[in-house]
Amino acid sequence: MNRPDFDVIVAGAGAGGAAAAWFLGQAGLRVLVVEKARLPRYKPCGGAVPRPTLARFPFAFDSVIQSAPTDVRFTFPGQPDVDITLTGRPIVMVMRGEFDAFLLARSGAEVLEGAAVTGASEDGDRVQVQAGGRSLSARYLVGADGAVSQVARCLGLRRKRQWGGSLEAEVPLEAGQALGQAFGNRAVFAMGSVSWGYSWVFPKGNHLSVGVGCVRQGRADLRVALHREVDRLGIRLDGIRVYGHPLPCYQTPRWPWWRGAPWRATGSLPQEPVSTRRCLLVGDAAGLVDPLLGEGIRYAIISARLAAEAIAAGDLSGYEAAIWREIGHSLATAGMVANTYYRLPRLSYQIGVRNPETVRHFVDLLTERASYEGIGRRLLAAAIGWLLFGDKTRGEARI
Repeated sequence: MNRPDFDVIVAGAGAGGAAAAWFLGQAGLRVLVVEKARLPRYKPCGGAVPRPTLARFPFAFDSVIQSAPTDVRFTFPGQPDVDITLTGRPIVMVMRGEFDAFLLARSGAEVLEGAAVTGASEDGDRVQVQAGGRSLSARYLVGADGAVSQVARCLGLRRKRQWGGSLEAEVPLEAGQALGQAFGNRAVFAMGSVSWGYSWVFPKGNHLSVGVGCVRQGRADLRVALHREVDRLGIRLDGIRVYGHPLPCYQTPRWPWWRGAPWRATGSLPQEPVSTRRCLLVGDAAGLVDPLLGEGIRYAIISARLAAEAIAAGDLSGYEAAIWREIGHSLATAGMVANTYYRLPRLSYQIGVRNPETVRHFVDLLTERASYEGIGRRLLAAAIGWLLFGDKTRGEARI
């Protein structure tokens, strides 16, 4: 049998696919990235990235960083705002089209643009991929083709999915505009603006990223919620295109978080398989989106590294255990917290978001200084303190 065309084919040139191509290239493998769009392309996304995520690469991302907020504001209807000062600017804002293209360009991989993957199958020592009217072969395949992954469909992976969704728009800022003064260095999370989700405003240099997201399918009319929130903030969307995209949130079993994870002892995974003998799913294709916050970039990059390590070692059997160890366990805990928070949003805001210790832990989560482990017990402790001593929280904190 002839040698495969490539060592690895990566389907999708998003953050996960571009990162996988880079890590695989560092291992000396010949990589082809297949992307259905022409690059660079616009990618709807809030675009918040923790600096430690960027530190996984030995080069600077300064040219694609739009801004680095100095503070965060949490709001909830009828409740006091909570303002947090971020020391060291630990979170940066990017435009995904620029970010993905920047990372892909440094991977050294061959790129086939404008070619959607239409088929994938395993055949002995290789994977056959149909894309853009061509038949390609490789020793391994990385499915990084997003929430509705064609690779997953072809190989029977992740049949059951927990869907959320979001709408997002980019609002230009004019010089001296009041919006620039209000949001120029501030990220805003408007909790309670939509059922099972929140709205956001993220500063990105000369424009604002505004959006609304919901972590459960069919829970809210996102378009109504978005327009209601931007009207409240004095932001106009006249003539501005609004983009939508699905959120394939990490699935978790129904279990009260205060009793701990039921799968801890056995190590069994609450997700459906995300790998075969010669294929691995990463990022959104693997359903690695935070079921509480809807965040996905960092998990796409972590899973890309794990996929590259498994492929370089020539053994994919430990990939799912590695995903569970570095990502899944934390996201499963996040799912249990989400089940409590979004069912009791006002009470959760009062005893959680307005509690400086809890907010500090959440900011540590966003900046990769902590995981979701223990957050449930912190919230329980905050609830007990609130019940015993009343509302002793303050509206400002420094992190």
